[in-house]
Amino acid sequence: MEKPFSKFAPFYDEFMLKLVNYDAWVEYLIDIWSFFNVKPKIILDLACGTGIPSIILLKKGYQVIGIDKSKEMLNIFKKKINNYPDLKKNLTIIESDITNFNLNIQVDAAVSFYDSINYLLNEDEIERCFSLIYKFLKEKGIFSFDMNTIFVLEKFWANNKFIRESENLKTIWENKFDKKLKISTLYLKCYLKNSNESFTEFHQERGYEYKTIVKILKKVGFKKIKIFQHLTFLPARRDSLRVMFVALK
Repeated sequence: MEKPFSKFAPFYDEFMLKLVNYDAWVEYLIDIWSFFNVKPKIILDLACGTGIPSIILLKKGYQVIGIDKSKEMLNIFKKKINNYPDLKKNLTIIESDITNFNLNIQVDAAVSFYDSINYLLNEDEIERCFSLIYKFLKEKGIFSFDMNTIFVLEKFWANNKFIRESENLKTIWENKFDKKLKISTLYLKCYLKNSNESFTEFHQERGYEYKTIVKILKKVGFKKIKIFQHLTFLPARRDSLRVMFVALK
C-alpha cells in the first residue's frame, strides 16, 4: 500500500483537471478577497500539490509560496514551473507538512484547495496548522479553505465504489466510512493501461462539525469567520456537499 500522492502523482493532473474547474475555483477565491475588501499580493498555498491553482495565481500576478509534504507531487510542480520562467521568480516551493512549517516572511492571504484540510484527522493537527497560518499572516490577512462535509463523506462517498479512467490509468475508488470517527478511508486502486503494473494508495479524510472548525479558528486568534456553500456566498447548510471557510486576522 503506497502513501498518498506518491505513485499517483504523475497521473494526478490528468484526473483532477477533468473533475475540477480550477479556474473557477481561483476566481471564487479572488471574489472572496474582493468581498472582504482584501487586496493580497503574497499568497500561501497550503498542500499545493502539483501546483495547478498556484500557477493560475502566478499568471494573475500574485506571488505564491507553495507548501506540500509530498516530494512526488512537488517534483511535478517543479517540472511544470520550469515552463514558465517569468513566473518562477515569484514562486517559492517548500516541502513540509502543513502542521509543521516555517516561513521567513508574513503573507497577505493563505488558501487551501480541494479538501486538503480534511486530511488532518484530529483537532490537534487542525490547531497546529491554523496556529501557524495565523502566525504567518499579516494583520488583516485572510485565510480561505474548502472542506468536504460530514454529509458528503457519509451519504455520497459512504461505502461506495467508483470507477474512473484517464488516458493512461484505470482506477477504482473504494470508500469506507467510519460513522463514529467521521473518517472516510479511500483505497485508490490504479491499473496502468498497456502495462501489467498496478498500485494501491491509502487516503483518509475526516469530516468535522462546522462549530468545531470555528472553535479552533477562534482559539488560535481569528475573529471574523464566515462559512459559505462552496463557490457561492450563500450560508453553509448541514447538507452542503462542500463548504468554504473564510477567516480574517
